Amino acid sequence: MLQIGLIGLGGIASAHLKGLALLEAEGLARCVAGAEPVDERREERRKAFGIPKVYAGHRDLLADPAVEAVAILLPHHLHAGVTVEALDAGKHVLVEKPMAVTMDECDRMIEAEARNGRLLQIGLTGQYRPAMRTARAFLDTNALGPVIQVLALVSAKLPYEHRDRYMRTRSMGGGQWLGDGAHMVDWVTHLVGSKAVSVKAALGTYMHFMSGDDTATALIQYANGVAGVVIMVAHSRGPEETGMVDVHGSQGRLQLDWVSDAGPHGQVRVGQDGAWRELDIEPINDFAEQYRDFVMAIATGDRPPASSAYGRHIMEILFAAERSSITGREVVLEPLEREPW
Repeated sequence: MLQIGLIGLGGIASAHLKGLALLEAEGLARCVAGAEPVDERREERRKAFGIPKVYAGHRDLLADPAVEAVAILLPHHLHAGVTVEALDAGKHVLVEKPMAVTMDECDRMIEAEARNGRLLQIGLTGQYRPAMRTARAFLDTNALGPVIQVLALVSAKLPYEHRDRYMRTRSMGGGQWLGDGAHMVDWVTHLVGSKAVSVKAALGTYMHFMSGDDTATALIQYANGVAGVVIMVAHSRGPEETGMVDVHGSQGRLQLDWVSDAGPHGQVRVGQDGAWRELDIEPINDFAEQYRDFVMAIATGDRPPASSAYGRHIMEILFAAERSSITGREVVLEPLEREPW
């Protein structure tokens, strides 16, 4: 059973701990330690989830020989430094998205992974959502024919007054584009199934007073000729939330819906021959499935779907969109000869 420590016991930690509890019941992995500098939060998590050991600092956790791997759940601007420390300490690492806040940081993380012979996986849980799993499996049957276009749209109220400073400050990895946009670019790239070759985008801050963005529109061109479109709006006074992905194939259309009346696991429906039909969705736990891939990749030495190379490519698209918005020009990405996902 893989012994995992969590670095950062804030809001997202509860989802990680619930997922690990399911894997512990299967004998695959368990949380054996946690690190959190806020005393009240550290104690609350320890009691609520029965964490055997808790530390005030992450270096104490990294020095614990019982910890074989860590999940890094820290503010975005801390991902790179702590990831490199953890890899250098001989731990396998699962780091929350976004991978880092600059391309240089992403590369330093990958260099540390290779230098230490350990695994670095990126927490792109969108791939593991029940609706996404169902959609990807259906597309793999080729019943919809080749994918020719993918649109991801999220319009939601930004809880500005409850957001930590780092979530509102671009230099700390804040703004909606690196937050929700990381998921959306992953959704589109995962469904297209190809590397991106160029990005044209417009980002802005129109509805909130902060240094991070709250609006984005990006056109992503993929190597297989498919176009992906991402539209993200974090409004302050808009209507109910919208979260969907629309896939057009040569033989029909597929839609994923995660909000409105989509149910607890989302909704996937297929449109063909003038009618829609809904697909059955297996009610899996996305965080448990993410950790399952993490455990299996460590055990087998295989590259997980959300590998460091794949995560780097998602960040490359996100950063290219920022550059495109600043310059008003399309940004061509690195040559395809670079190491694949």
